[in-house]
Formats: sequence, structure tokens, C-alpha cells
Amino acid sequence: MATSVALASARRRRVRSLATRQEIIEATISCFVEIGYFRTTTTEIARKAGVTRGAVQHYFPTTQHVLESSIDYLREQWMEHYYEAAHRTPVDKDYIDQAVDNMWELVNSRLSTAWRELLAAARTDDELCAIVEPAAAQHERARLEAGRRAYPDYALALRDVFERWRDTLEFLAEGMRSSTIIQDRERRIQIQLDWIKKELHAVWEQHGDKVRIR
Repeated sequence: MATSVALASARRRRVRSLATRQEIIEATISCFVEIGYFRTTTTEIARKAGVTRGAVQHYFPTTQHVLESSIDYLREQWMEHYYEAAHRTPVDKDYIDQAVDNMWELVNSRLSTAWRELLAAARTDDELCAIVEPAAAQHERARLEAGRRAYPDYALALRDVFERWRDTLEFLAEGMRSSTIIQDRERRIQIQLDWIKKELHAVWEQHGDKVRIR
């Protein structure tokens, strides 16, 4: 009986420990989004997570530890959101239109905002760059593979065409998200999104014998 109680208590402690660690990572990402990388400190992370500064340092002894864990989490969550979005295409909407809308949604997400903040900060911070640069390369490889897995009919039919237009969509979406254009912004962005949907349809309709366009 005593052994069972001790095991149950140990399991509860592990669950609480994992939950606290996760809260600290989430708080770190929130800090990147809300106050920026250079203002993110252990004190700010602790305040956001609702834990003590000592608790943050217990789970992440150095800045590098919390950065690496946060970056890993960002990458994992981005992929998870990408797959979820790719597989929720309504029956009355085609895959191409949905893919464009999904990419635009993702580049505007909290995850992408935090990632862009880290990339921007890494330009002038050698320590951060040493962490972000290899993570960015790994993330890009994973994103390429994610696109192939999310839209296999298109990727397998004409891989070069698929990857060229995947890049076009991503570059356009990232560029629009980062644009400083303010006047009539939403309407102008929608025009661009509609244009790329039209262009993508035109490209793939040329290869209707190789892939089913829905």
C-alpha cells in the first residue's frame, strides 16, 4: 500500500514538473511576441509563467537552455499546425485555395511571429545566431518535407513545379506579413492572395492528367 501511494505521488510530481516546464516555454514564446527578444529576461519569463525566477533556472539553468527548448517547441508546434490545417480542407473547397489560406494563417500566427523575432534578433546577436542558424536550416528541411506529405498528390506528380510554387507562396505570404504598407492593407493583400490562387490553378490545370484538381 505504501509503495502504491509513493508511486502515485511520484507520478503527480512528474506531471506537475512537466506542466511547469511547458508553462515556462509558453511564457518565453509569449515574451518574444509581446516584448521582443532583447527585453526577454528570466525575470520576465517567470512573471509571465507565474513561477519564481528560481523555478525557471531550475528547469533551464542557462539562457541557451531555454532558447533551445523554446525554438524546438516553436518548430514542433508549427509543423503540427501545418498538418492540422492541411487536413481540414472543407468538402466544398479545393486544396489549392485552402493551401493558400493555410499559409497566410500560419505566417500570421503567434508561432511565426515569435520565430521572426528570433531571426531578426539573431542578425546582431552572435550567441543567438549560433542557436538559430542551425535550427532554421533544420526547420526549412522539415517544412519542405511537410509540404510534400501534406499535399502528396501534387508533390509526387510534378515535384519541381510543386516546390517552386510552394516557395512562391511562402515568400509572398512572408513578404506581405512583413510589409510596412498600411493604407487599405487588407484589401490589397486579399487581391494578392486571390491572384496567387488563380495562378496556382492555372499551373496545375496544365497537368490535369497527372493530378486530380479539386
